[in-house]
Amino acid sequence: MSIPTCPSTSLKSSADAMICQSILEVIGNTPIVRLRALSGELGLDVYAKLESFNPGGSHKARIALGMILDAERKGILVRGKQQTIVEPSGGNTGIGLAIAGNILGYEVVLVIPDNYSPEKRQLLRLYGARVVLSDSRLGNNSHGQRAMELQLENPHYVMLNQQRNQANPETHRQSTAQEIIRDFGDRQVDCFVAGIGTGGHITGIGEMLKRHWPDIRVFGVEPEQCDLLADQHAPHGIQGLSIGVVPAVLNLSVLDGMVKVSKPDCQEMVRQTMRSDSISLGISSAANLVAVSKLKTTLPRGAIVLTMIYDGVESYLSYFE
Repeated sequence: MSIPTCPSTSLKSSADAMICQSILEVIGNTPIVRLRALSGELGLDVYAKLESFNPGGSHKARIALGMILDAERKGILVRGKQQTIVEPSGGNTGIGLAIAGNILGYEVVLVIPDNYSPEKRQLLRLYGARVVLSDSRLGNNSHGQRAMELQLENPHYVMLNQQRNQANPETHRQSTAQEIIRDFGDRQVDCFVAGIGTGGHITGIGEMLKRHWPDIRVFGVEPEQCDLLADQHAPHGIQGLSIGVVPAVLNLSVLDGMVKVSKPDCQEMVRQTMRSDSISLGISSAANLVAVSKLKTTLPRGAIVLTMIYDGVESYLSYFE
């Protein structure tokens, strides 16, 4: 079985025929779509990279595979040894790890907060992962603390630790960012807007885009209850953002500013975008679009703005009951 050494070691043209040996070869090369309705409303040229098209339905499939392959190169994980990966995850990284673990032969134990969507818990179990719930009352990083406890109780477990693992941003440097630069070609992207969970994608993509387009501005997105740059964290209802710590892999120097968003505004943006641009998006993806709308007054008319759609609404239906 041929497994890629990196999620995008070869960038395939959309015109190329694709017959893959496993689902892992489908990771990456996601489309970028212009949000016509939102662009018209804001007077900006707004584009979204649809990471929801990845296997498992999110951008986290990239780093899940990237971290496992990196651990294999370092001899931390060895195929055929029946090893177990344990990881704190809000859901999407866990799905990616479960998918890669199934193909590469690793058991996966995932720790998620008990206030995260039941749909994701069910998905994780269907993919074969063992799910352990943490007590969300202990803070936004309760799942990280519980995962460390599990590793102490089971020293043979391997924790990839996406918050500290440099393979996280490196995967985005080598794959996601290169796809963006390739797809825009000679066009200059003026602004990149992205949420901050582990900090991996905004770091990896932001660094490479600034190297390619030195004048681009990069904005992070956070819940209105939090202030990342002041290291202030508070409970909030936007899954995937502000995990309760300043992530070790986050390069703060890549940020030109932060934009605060509210959960009600994100919920309304989900409804609006699905009805106007017909794109399914989750709550943290909607947070990006809310942030773009707030940047309208600070950007020149017609500016090209790029953001990310991380996943679809299917895992967040309980938010809209």
